[in-house]
Amino acid sequence: MSEDPEQFLKEARKLLDEGDYGRAAYQEMLAAKAYASKKMFERAAEIYELAADHFIKVYDYEYSANAFMNAAKLYNASKNYQKAKELFLKAAEYFKLIRDDDKRKQCLSKAAKCAELLGDKEEAEKLRKMALTG
Repeated sequence: MSEDPEQFLKEARKLLDEGDYGRAAYQEMLAAKAYASKKMFERAAEIYELAADHFIKVYDYEYSANAFMNAAKLYNASKNYQKAKELFLKAAEYFKLIRDDDKRKQCLSKAAKCAELLGDKEEAEKLRKMALTG
């Protein structure tokens, strides 16, 4: 992907000024993908998180859940396990809301792994049980 992420963000800001959160969030998703393709994972994660919040404003919980999950995966890859865990849990909430149990369980399992890496075995076990029991 050779697109300039800053150009996508510029367009997103313009759309936000117009109150068009849905289209702005879509531009932010494109920016996040462009940052990720440039191996700028922390920046990509921040933009995915921003897009997720904007998708919530237009009640698009499926895109929001996926954006939170994408951000969490990037934070996880960057070894920012605390932030990854928080966003995996947030994504799980929205996947529950849209009744996507497979992705919800996936996020809970990944959050459990993050908790384990952070040294919180008790929370990791609790999250694993939640993932298994639904």
